[in-house]
Order: sequence, then structure tokens, then C-alpha cells
Amino acid sequence: MSTTTLPAASTTTAATPTATAVPSTTTVASISMTATPSTTAAPASSTTSPNVSKDSKPPTRPVDSYSCVINSAGYCVFTGQPHPNFLKPHSNIIVNLDGAELFSIDEAVATNSEGEILQARGTPAFDGDELLASPQTGMTNDEKAFHRVMAIMFGIRNQLMYDIEDLDKETWDSYLVPLAERGIKETTFTDGMTPKENHYGRDGIFELAKKPDGRDIHHDVMKFLEESGLYLLCHVTSDEFAEMLEATHPEGHDPCEEAGVVNKVPFADTD
Repeated sequence: MSTTTLPAASTTTAATPTATAVPSTTTVASISMTATPSTTAAPASSTTSPNVSKDSKPPTRPVDSYSCVINSAGYCVFTGQPHPNFLKPHSNIIVNLDGAELFSIDEAVATNSEGEILQARGTPAFDGDELLASPQTGMTNDEKAFHRVMAIMFGIRNQLMYDIEDLDKETWDSYLVPLAERGIKETTFTDGMTPKENHYGRDGIFELAKKPDGRDIHHDVMKFLEESGLYLLCHVTSDEFAEMLEATHPEGHDPCEEAGVVNKVPFADTD
């Protein structure tokens, strides 16, 4: 994952990745964790340029080391830990796992487990990623949109990967509003000759996760999450950024064409 190092912040927040590890109680979906608000941080410096040529080498993609454990209730709960904070549905506020309000989305930057700011690319969210409070000074509109997408996807990932046992349809739909508003992941198709040809829509993946029938469904879940994040990026970023997504896609795909994006719906239009 290509990154930019976040300057040292004068804060003692527990949300900093190198601070306190988030406790995990069991491998079942109900996991009790606490993150405290980040207060101040050095301004985020912008070094990402979406002007990438067609010959550019795709960015290194994190190895898929995900797996899930079928708990006693029959749910596929992922190993690893939830993102400690995310964008609260129907709001512009970043909250922690206890629902405590931390800071505004307008000062949120996505970082990896080393505290490095994630570059605005198509690389999906990864275990250990979180949001820190930092001014978005100098960032392009595409970069700001990228960090908002990550904040949205952190919440969706937590619900599907870790909180599935207690997740109800109304809560699930609340997290998916940014996708539903843009017609992202509307349909489910499971008649493909190979699993790679299949895909799940917003309702389909919820139904699968609520009733996995004892299967390890982590590939289906991860495909839904990765494609959802890419397609959302296609809607809320520039045409130049879309060209970069195609040029750097690990499999040479054009995600924005696959998403069927005709009329983009930027965040400013709906949020």
C-alpha cells in the first residue's frame, strides 16, 4: 500500500495506531472495544497525484490473509480487529466503537497501522487502518473524497466482518446509504461457472452473511467490500482520478466502467 508519513502529532489520543491495542474479547461478533477522541494533529501533507500513466505499475496490494471463524451461533466472524473509528451513518461525525463522537469528517484522514496517511488510490481498506484528526490542508478534492470513502467503508466493514451476529437490516441499510444513493451494488448474481464470476448486492451479501450455512464466506465478503469502495470512489472523484484507478488496477480492470457510472454523484450533491 502506498503511503505518506503523517508528521508527529502533539496528542496523547488512544486512537493513534501505535498507542494502545484495541482489546478483543472473543472470536464471536460481539466485541467490546474502546477508542478515545483524537484532539490535535499536525496538518496532513498532500503528495498524491492522480496523474498516472497507463504504463504505471499497479500499487502493491495487501496479501489477503483474512479468514473467518464460524462461531457457536453459526456466523462467519472475521479474525483480526474492527476499525476503531468510522463515519457515523447520516452524519459528518467520526465516532468510536462505543458511539462516542470524536471529530468532524472534514478533519479526518485515513492511516495505516503505522500511522502513515494512506495515499488516494484504489487499494482497499485493510486491517489496522483507522482515522486520525488532522487538517486536510493542501489536499485536492479527490484526496478529501478518498478519505471520506475510507471513513464510510470502515463502518461498513465493521458491520459485515465483525458485528454480523447482532446486525439487523435497518442498521445495515443505514450504513449503506452512500452506496444506495448512487445505485452501487444493486444486484446479486450467483449462477456463474466459477465463484469469481459471482457477485453479491447490498441485500444479497447481508442475507449471505446472516446465513452462511457453515461456510467460510470471506472471499464473497471481501469482494463486496473492495468493489463497493472502488465504485464509490468512481462516483465522488474526478475523471482523471478514474483514469488512475484503471491504470493502477492489479488486474487491469476499469472499475468505473464495471460500476456502470454514467452520471457521477459527488458527496457535495447528497451529503
